[in-house]
Amino acid sequence: MRKIGLIIFVILLINFLSACMSEKEKEDLQKTSLKDIDTILIDFGSTNVNIVSAEINQLELSMLLHDDGPSIAIDKEKHKVTIQQKKELIRLFKIGKKPQLEVRIPIEFTGKIILDGSSGDVFGENLQTHNIRVDGSSGKVELGFSQFKSNINVKTTSGNINIYLNEDEPDARIHLKSSSGRHAVGLALENFQQSRKETRGTTGNANYEIMLETSSGNISIN
Repeated sequence: MRKIGLIIFVILLINFLSACMSEKEKEDLQKTSLKDIDTILIDFGSTNVNIVSAEINQLELSMLLHDDGPSIAIDKEKHKVTIQQKKELIRLFKIGKKPQLEVRIPIEFTGKIILDGSSGDVFGENLQTHNIRVDGSSGKVELGFSQFKSNINVKTTSGNINIYLNEDEPDARIHLKSSSGRHAVGLALENFQQSRKETRGTTGNANYEIMLETSSGNISIN
């Protein structure tokens, strides 16, 4: 009797997973105004997220889905907009088919951008912002700037951190910190200090602060 029950369970599981795999991709697009907003909070959880600075008038969100389940939730407070992925239990079984979130931010926005998550990866393209903070766990963080005028604060547990400033002499105070990971700095630093766990220095006029911290991940800045 127990064998029959196990066989039925396996058949149902196979049918369930097959149905999950057969879903077609779809894209959920949303826009919202940033009037009077000074903080954008992106709660990305285990979803990979890509943030992009673009010549647009509103905040644009795009999520790639592999099912018909819920997508993006936007919550506005007085001066803050919060972006969250709506939870769906079925997505736990869709290995390799997690949603992908892209957040396009107007170049003119000069407020805070905060990304808070766990195992999702964070990517940044053509960034031109004044204050960006990332708090993650095992996901990697890669941020690329087309025009560096930013305070950057990134903290992970085991994820690697790679920052591309794309300037020979950015105006920055740099502090890299890790317990067991490697540090790689492709910039000529003044006031240079280095130990096994920390690297410090300044470049240019040192107007902006770059703080990168991970427990066991590697850190690079160029």
